[in-house]
Amino acid sequence: MLENWVVVPTCLPAVLRRCHACGSGRFRANGKFRVNANHKLIDVWLLVLCTRCGDTAKLTILERVHVRSVRPELLKRLHENDLGLAAELLQDPAVLRRNHVFREARSRD
Repeated sequence: MLENWVVVPTCLPAVLRRCHACGSGRFRANGKFRVNANHKLIDVWLLVLCTRCGDTAKLTILERVHVRSVRPELLKRLHENDLGLAAELLQDPAVLRRNHVFREARSRD
């Protein structure tokens, strides 16, 4: 008898980047975004925590973008700390390159 399996991730991917506080090379994302608007411009970061010391780092998602140019659905997902959006962004090569994040085959956290 044939069985179909569905593989579902259980956590967000690990972020491989050097910690400025302790020198560790691994962060974990918890899906929290920081959204900061200054008049008509918006900045968005994905917050990640060092697995060794717990220091917080910010991965830049949007920087100095006009608020009207951000799709309302995306803005809503950012404000709601959407885990699916965080997972999508952690797989986006442009976001990883911009934030000097190395890729990893799989997460061990």
